[in-house]
Amino acid sequence: MSMFRPATLTDQIYHELQARILRCQLSPGERLVEKALCVELGVSRASLREVLNRLAQDKLVTLKPNCGFSVTPITIESFRNVCELRRVLEPQVAALAAQRSTVEDIAEMRRHADVDCAFDDEDAFSVYCESNRAFHRSIAESIDNLLLEELVLSALDKDQQPIYYGIDIAVCTSPQDVSAEHHAIVDAIEARDADKAQSLMAQHIGKKEDRILEALKAKALEV
Repeated sequence: MSMFRPATLTDQIYHELQARILRCQLSPGERLVEKALCVELGVSRASLREVLNRLAQDKLVTLKPNCGFSVTPITIESFRNVCELRRVLEPQVAALAAQRSTVEDIAEMRRHADVDCAFDDEDAFSVYCESNRAFHRSIAESIDNLLLEELVLSALDKDQQPIYYGIDIAVCTSPQDVSAEHHAIVDAIEARDADKAQSLMAQHIGKKEDRILEALKAKALEV
């Protein structure tokens, strides 16, 4: 019996495989054996192929002639491209949040601003990524633009992929620093200071990504 409801079959398969890829439960560079995935997920080859083609459009999997699909590798270039996308999008979203967010929106940002984890815990990096995502999502949701929200979250999920893969985020930042930067951004949004919110968001994204790029280079994660 399929583990998915037929009415939303391909969407559910897509989100399941997307999550596995972004959390590196399917490793970068790993070949995807379609027959095995069909058996595991209880779906047809046609449905799985539709999903894999969709993931290929998202640059999450790659199709090679005579080799089939594999998870797209994490490279310096691909991560740099994601960094550039975030630096274009999110500072502007923060500026819009300063203009559009409600009192309830700002309270939601505050609720997610603290990154409550210790980097020496076993599940710390997963907790960090989920907490960080919730904060950035709360800002994106406040501007009431679903298209921009989806773009922000898509870029953020790809941006966090190296952390799941093994980059030591502890060498890049700390929970205390991240939390302080988050609260400073919310302060600017609450003060309706769009320029400051934009600047602080750009700094917040840039510092972490520059350090992760250096960590990627040092560890030569060109898989």
